[in-house]
Amino acid sequence: MVPCMSKNLNSYLDSSSPFFYEKYEQDLREFEGIPLLVRNYEQIQSYINHAKIEGKKEWYEAPQEDIWAGPYRHHLLKRKKYVEFVLAYYATKKPIHSLLDLGCGDGANFFWLKPYAKNLYGSDYNITRLLRARQRSIAQEVVLADVTDYGAKDESFDAIFFNHVLEHIPDDEQALREVFRILKKDGVCILGVPNEGAFWWQMAYKFQPESLRITDHVHFYTVKSLSKKIKKAGFTIQEIKPIGWGLPHWTLDSMVRGYKIMDDLFEFFGRIFLPRQASSLYFVIGK
Repeated sequence: MVPCMSKNLNSYLDSSSPFFYEKYEQDLREFEGIPLLVRNYEQIQSYINHAKIEGKKEWYEAPQEDIWAGPYRHHLLKRKKYVEFVLAYYATKKPIHSLLDLGCGDGANFFWLKPYAKNLYGSDYNITRLLRARQRSIAQEVVLADVTDYGAKDESFDAIFFNHVLEHIPDDEQALREVFRILKKDGVCILGVPNEGAFWWQMAYKFQPESLRITDHVHFYTVKSLSKKIKKAGFTIQEIKPIGWGLPHWTLDSMVRGYKIMDDLFEFFGRIFLPRQASSLYFVIGK
């Protein structure tokens, strides 16, 4: 995938846009109309290509629309319901003019995020997924960007949905600092991560060690470890919500939780007996 130089910077510039195109004015490039707001696109593409060679091709190419029909669809709907509750609550306090899906992938969440904001924006570092996201014609703008050196202006977004992305980023602390920078003072960030540092899910990796080879997760968080990094970046934590319980074996877990009644039972008993061992953690954070 070879990018080309943008022939007309003004075609991207908009006084209402939160993205900082001027930062890349000297070498602003695009790929099939998607702006590349990064300093070294070739390095990013090289990293992705290398990961594919190592057996992680599915992580970077498989369509994400399947998640709503896959084995974890009932769990994902619980996560969606919680995020919608948070967005609806903040929207009653102050209109959400700008909502960023940070690490939007294929844009599979655009359809339910859009009703909560006047303008929805999406970014990712994977051009394959961004091309799919743009085809949905839902987001105001879709750009390729690096969350550790983000091409947006200070305090640009009223709300940021940062969903199961941080665990993939080597320099997660820098990513959190950038999110802090681009979030408005009275804004809200909903940060979701796997709770894979927890004892229960560490057992899953021990039962199936080959899963470590194919995952591209580089961090395995717990409430304690991530809370420390969030606070270090300057955020205040307004709420922590654990969601999802299951079996500490990836294959069996996906099979059993494909049934709604089983997913609901695990959720019910997990909250009572294993409150710290949820599969997902959601942090509602702000300045």
